[in-house]
Amino acid sequence: MTPTIRRPRVLVLTQVFEPEPNFITADVAQALSRNCDVTVVTAHPNYPHGRFYPGTRFWRIEKSIANGVVVWRVPFYPDHSLSTFRRALSYLSFALVSSIVAPFVAGRPDTVWVYHGPFTTGLAALFFKLAYRSRLVFTCADLWPESFMAAGVVKSPLIMRLAAGYNRMLNGFADVVVCATRGTRMRFEEDGIPTERLPVIPVWITGTGELAEKHARATENGTIVYAGNLGPAQRIDTLIRAARVLIEDGVSVNFHIYGSGAAEAELRALADSIGATNVTFHGRVPLDEAFDASASGLAQVICLQASPLFAKTIPSKLFSAFAAGSPILYGLQGEAAMLAAESGGAVGFDSDDPQTLVNAVKKLLAMSVGERDAMRSRLRAYFADNFDPTVLLSRYLEILQPSRPVVSETRALEFSS
Repeated sequence: MTPTIRRPRVLVLTQVFEPEPNFITADVAQALSRNCDVTVVTAHPNYPHGRFYPGTRFWRIEKSIANGVVVWRVPFYPDHSLSTFRRALSYLSFALVSSIVAPFVAGRPDTVWVYHGPFTTGLAALFFKLAYRSRLVFTCADLWPESFMAAGVVKSPLIMRLAAGYNRMLNGFADVVVCATRGTRMRFEEDGIPTERLPVIPVWITGTGELAEKHARATENGTIVYAGNLGPAQRIDTLIRAARVLIEDGVSVNFHIYGSGAAEAELRALADSIGATNVTFHGRVPLDEAFDASASGLAQVICLQASPLFAKTIPSKLFSAFAAGSPILYGLQGEAAMLAAESGGAVGFDSDDPQTLVNAVKKLLAMSVGERDAMRSRLRAYFADNFDPTVLLSRYLEILQPSRPVVSETRALEFSS
């Protein structure tokens, strides 16, 4: 049989995919589909609460097609708690099921892109590398398992050593490991991965460019906004305790918290117990609503627990905060703190010390409206120059799109339509 030229095939393996808040994977998959046949293997939507979305037939393997991308959703055990055992079971269950399903639905992909926080997802890619010599591209959204150690999910040094060894082994199979920060690249360089295999592409949130243009002339409304995950690593307890001190100091300012996560119930209880009546929880809301609140606020808060790990990471919401443009109050370290300071629109504080956040709020309030408007302009310019999603997306396409002609293979088996 004479081989025929076909479109390149790309397999995307990710535990989180739209409609869940993982914007990069959907953006990249849709852009790739213009020139490639793209298949996504992912879990049934359950993030961030670890509970399946209403109407989800989570017990089935289901196929759908959206925006030119074929999406296969597989059953697994969902969990987003602080339990080490349950979190491990969740990640491993997806790795196991996707490893079984992906070879049947993806055929012989030319490129396999794995987007992961925990590196367990990469297990499903090994078959394609070993059997078909597919090109493997990993995106490291967070340093794992270090991020779990810093957040208190993993506490055993033995587990950390085993996981670190596994990471080194897995990364050895990858042709490219995309790093979200320079600190992450430095960490992998220490493992012996050549720098040329470690491009740095920051994360982004879909629509931030358009939303930034919409709010180019936004004016402040006197509120301070936190929009993001509510986990132990974010140290939102510092914000709540600072809010209470501001009440005692007679400073009239209100904090609005958008988002949810493992620590939400604990944080709500803390606000009630200490009388932080100037704190309002809104729960999980659409991106536009959270962005609107951030853009029109007096300030935005971005905070991470102090640790050597987080000195090497950058929270993704920092980039959307640049786009939103209202002055940033940042409790960050390392590279993230450097970017915030470099933007010219941020005031720092210690994430472990509520009084330093109180002082930062007072410093911001002492500025004139004109000074705060100048901070807004600098933030938006910094975003446009460094983190425009269109530019970052094009860099992913350069890495993921196969450059050589490919010939047709046998069709993949399908479970259902």
